[in-house]
Amino acid sequence: MSIRTACIFICLVMAASAFAQDAVRFVQTVDNAIVCENSSAAPVDFNHPDCEHLALSNIDPQGTVVWLKTTFQLPDQLTASEVPLTLHIGALSSSEVYWNGKLLGRNGVVGSSRTSEKPGLLDAAWFVPRHLMAAGDNDITIKMASFHNLIHVHTPVHYIYVAAARPASSPLTIYYMPALLTASAFVLAAVYFGFISLTDKRRVGTILIALMALFAAVQLGAESLRSLIDYAYPWQIWRLMVVVFCAAGFGICMTAYIARRFQTRWRWFVGAAVIGAAFSILQIDGFDGKSAFSLFAANVAALLAVLLPAVRGVKNARMTALALAGFMALIIWDGQSFLDRTFFVAAAVMIVALFIDQAREMRRIQLDREAVQVRAEQLELELLRRRIAPHFLMNTLNALTEWVESEPATGVKMIDALAEEFRLLGQMSHRELVPLADEIVLCRRHLEVMSYRVDKAFSLVTEGVNEKLLVPPGIIHTLIENAFTHGRFADGAEFVLSLSKADGRAELVLITPAVDAVRSPDKSAGGEGLDYVRKRLAAAFGESASFADGPGANGGWVTRIGFRDCDIECSDR
Repeated sequence: MSIRTACIFICLVMAASAFAQDAVRFVQTVDNAIVCENSSAAPVDFNHPDCEHLALSNIDPQGTVVWLKTTFQLPDQLTASEVPLTLHIGALSSSEVYWNGKLLGRNGVVGSSRTSEKPGLLDAAWFVPRHLMAAGDNDITIKMASFHNLIHVHTPVHYIYVAAARPASSPLTIYYMPALLTASAFVLAAVYFGFISLTDKRRVGTILIALMALFAAVQLGAESLRSLIDYAYPWQIWRLMVVVFCAAGFGICMTAYIARRFQTRWRWFVGAAVIGAAFSILQIDGFDGKSAFSLFAANVAALLAVLLPAVRGVKNARMTALALAGFMALIIWDGQSFLDRTFFVAAAVMIVALFIDQAREMRRIQLDREAVQVRAEQLELELLRRRIAPHFLMNTLNALTEWVESEPATGVKMIDALAEEFRLLGQMSHRELVPLADEIVLCRRHLEVMSYRVDKAFSLVTEGVNEKLLVPPGIIHTLIENAFTHGRFADGAEFVLSLSKADGRAELVLITPAVDAVRSPDKSAGGEGLDYVRKRLAAAFGESASFADGPGANGGWVTRIGFRDCDIECSDR
């Protein structure tokens, strides 16, 4: 085969392909028709004076029977090809169709009353037999009736067109495809935020986002239902009502979320969105108009709620305002296609934007809760400290009074020792960690005060202690206080504090000598003291801290405090 022959062959193939594609892509729509109101069984005379030329959108078979006539122009190559041709009618009516005077098919049963009419499908299609097709003009005559609509609609006839090689549902499926791609996102968002709202009912924002996603998912299902299944035309009204109420619900929830997020008087804005939705449902003509206006009114209310915070620079307010402005621009710019397709993409973007805002807000709330929790724990420690101190102070002052009366010189020494103890407590109480040396000095001052108080010698002996070790303030001091709370030492006592280290952990062991007499149980003082020690350890070292106590071998009491070695890891705060 020569190059010239090959080129000619390729050109012929391309030409044939182009012809086939043109035939396959052939679509011709009806914009107007001659319409006659007549219930006769056979096609009427369209030249009658009562007949009139009407735009397709003005043809109304509701509550009557009408005949309409239009003409299609079929190209020669289409009638000569093997490509099948289909006639499509979308209308809220039953119909009876004639092609070039021959009955093509029926959709339901056309009747002159509600009882005699059998509703047809909303979207019907018929293959046109080749013997009925003619090159050039082809007359189409259609008889229509509609007696089963729930309410009167403004545009009962949606479309009439002929197309080559297109199944009945494919145009609508392709039309709704961009919207259908968002379906999984709406379902996942509804389930996710719904689950979060069930686990924490205080998060109103997550409930509103879940409802937005749910309304959008149901609206998408109702919108795309027409492309997925065939149904009788009376169900169209119910389907459109679902669309309207879902659009209104989405808008109200969106306004509620944004108004609650950025306004203290949020109910005013939500009320405006509700009034806008009610006005659109009751006063606006057409279901598309009702849905679009309710969304527009809610968008305006939400934008007003966030506008001033955005100007003031409130966090996330500007991002929300931009999202709302884009949403409003799409409603105005995209017109009829907005509700069918663009709305769902815009709704998905809006839900994502609010999800980001909600995630940031939940994180902020979590941080605030953690800060409050830390502050509460600090306050609880402080309260415990102050409840322990009066118990010790009351007993000390009673002893001091006795010394001042019986031996003033000893009373003065006791006052000095007590003042030094309080001074040390004041220096240490607001610090998280202190050197063990400071804690030992504080304990020895306390033992000195107790020595004066009961006129017996008390001391603290340290064994292998690293005085630079960092510990929470007052923990050893509190344990020694506790020993005096629960027991009497008639002959004085020697407390022993030792330290051991292993694997980056330190363990302090306090050995309290055996008591000569047990005091009456004072659960409040003792329990609060140990609670203070445990909480102070937990605040400083978290779960790595350990606390254990129990009777010792010599009849005394042994307390073990374990924590990580903070010589290097921790700083003195």
